[in-house]
Amino acid sequence: MRQLLTARLAGAFALSAAVAAASCGGGGSSSPSGTGTPTAPTTVVPGSIGATIAITATGATPIDVRIEPTQRVRFVNNDTRPHQINTNPHNFHTDCPSNNTVVLNPGQSFDTAVFNDTKACGYHNHLLPDDQKYWGLIRVGTNDDSKGPVYSKGW
Repeated sequence: MRQLLTARLAGAFALSAAVAAASCGGGGSSSPSGTGTPTAPTTVVPGSIGATIAITATGATPIDVRIEPTQRVRFVNNDTRPHQINTNPHNFHTDCPSNNTVVLNPGQSFDTAVFNDTKACGYHNHLLPDDQKYWGLIRVGTNDDSKGPVYSKGW
C-alpha cells in the first residue's frame, strides 16, 4: 500500500511539473540555453518586404526568393550602372506586373507593389535582357519552379 501511494504521489508531482513547465512558454527561444535564433513569425504583415534582392555587376543576389501573398520585394542597385527589373516575358512584362520596376540608378532601391496571387514570377533585367545572371524567380506562396519565357514567342 505504501509503495502504491508513493508511486501515485511521484506521478502527480511529475504531471504538475510538466504542466507548469509547459505553461511558462519557454521564454521565446528554441534553444535550452536561451541563445538560439528566434523563429520567424507565422503571420505576415500585409505590405511588408518579404525579400531583398541586390543588383550588382555580377548579377542579382539572391537570384530566386520566396515570399508570401501580400508581401513585396525590394530591389537595391549596388552596381555602378542603371538596371531595370521587370517581369517576364521580355518586352511585354505581363506575368506579374507587381514586379515591374522603374530604372534604378546606382545606389537606388525600389519596393515592388504587393504580390497578391500565388504563383511563380520570373524576372529579368529589361536593360540587359540577354544577360542570364539577372534572370530570377520570385515564388509567391509556392515552391513552383516555372519562370515562364523570358522572351515572348513571336517577338
